[in-house]
Amino acid sequence: MSLILPDGYVLDLIGPFYGKHNGAAISKAILDKCTELSVLCEDNDTHIVDRGFRDVAEEFQALGYNLKMPGLLSKGDKQLSTIEANESRLITKCRWVVESFHARFKKWCFF
Repeated sequence: MSLILPDGYVLDLIGPFYGKHNGAAISKAILDKCTELSVLCEDNDTHIVDRGFRDVAEEFQALGYNLKMPGLLSKGDKQLSTIEANESRLITKCRWVVESFHARFKKWCFF
């Protein structure tokens, strides 16, 4: 898991984790074992995550963090409202920095 600031600065890389674990399982393990996150983040800090973190959203909010993730359709809905769609686009645009880092990191040669 990577902690990346909005300007692309890599704050921390945590892991490795097994490939069978999703983002929520990894986040839960990090929240249970690591206390460094509370040193790095303050109350009401915004964490931009992908949809895989929806299972641990309550735990992040209980710690006092604002969690932002792209919008999800409710059952029976065909599209998001205008406000929800615009907010989802903004979150996706901010997540591009993270995905860009992951692409560079995967191409980096160790030897």
